[in-house]
Amino acid sequence: MDERSTRWTRRAHALRGYVAAARSRHSSVGLGFDLIERDATIAGGLLAGALAYRLFVLLLPSTLMLVSGLGLYAGTVDKSTTEVAKEAGLHGLIASQVAQTASGRARGVVFVLMLPAVLYAAATLYRAMAKVHALAWWGSGRGVRVAPRAVAVFLVALVVQALAVWLLGWARHQNLLAGLVGVLGYVALVSAVWLVLSRQLPHSHVRWSALLPGSAVVGVGLLGVNVFNVYVTTRIVEGRANTYGALGVATALLLSLVLVGRLMVTSAELNAALHERRLRSRG
Repeated sequence: MDERSTRWTRRAHALRGYVAAARSRHSSVGLGFDLIERDATIAGGLLAGALAYRLFVLLLPSTLMLVSGLGLYAGTVDKSTTEVAKEAGLHGLIASQVAQTASGRARGVVFVLMLPAVLYAAATLYRAMAKVHALAWWGSGRGVRVAPRAVAVFLVALVVQALAVWLLGWARHQNLLAGLVGVLGYVALVSAVWLVLSRQLPHSHVRWSALLPGSAVVGVGLLGVNVFNVYVTTRIVEGRANTYGALGVATALLLSLVLVGRLMVTSAELNAALHERRLRSRG
């Protein structure tokens, strides 16, 4: 027993030495360990969960406002809510549920009430994102101030993101070439939007190009989340709602929000880690 434990101890020390050597030789391995250590220091998993909660708080009034706005638009153009829902690209159970909700009599009141709720939820989400970026870059979220201009940029970014999702869905239903162009355009557009937003969020004094890696991570990552929503969440809602029930739908939705939160945290950590490695190489 003593010989076996001694042998395992030697192997553990050898493995530790091999990893340390690989970390010093290969920059990619070193960057990976830097990200893991930074994420553990700032509790990245908890921060991602907190952002997911803020995303859910924003999602609820936004959905109610959009659905009520859909009903108001249907009344303006003298069409049924079912027709307008199909024109918006909604199908199946989702289209019927949206059409039924949009046909309510209090849709005007709901739209007016949800507008300030959306603005407040967006401001609180942006404040949480600003604190996360401050933690990733500086290790502390104290003294973070949120300017109205930054919140306005964030609202525009949300609208552009929604538009990019709609364009990707439209291109996907055309043909293979249009779908491929739509995927590339989606990644490029979302990455560019996140780059603009990253310049508003707390970070060290770096050039805009230093924020490109994190922006690319968000662009590619949100594409993956969108694929998950299309092929998993939507199928659960439309085809297996009776099997899994509301709990299954909520679980899939919350999982996608947690993934989005994790992308936000990883984006800030990656940019901060790369900046720190550049400073070490210069010094």
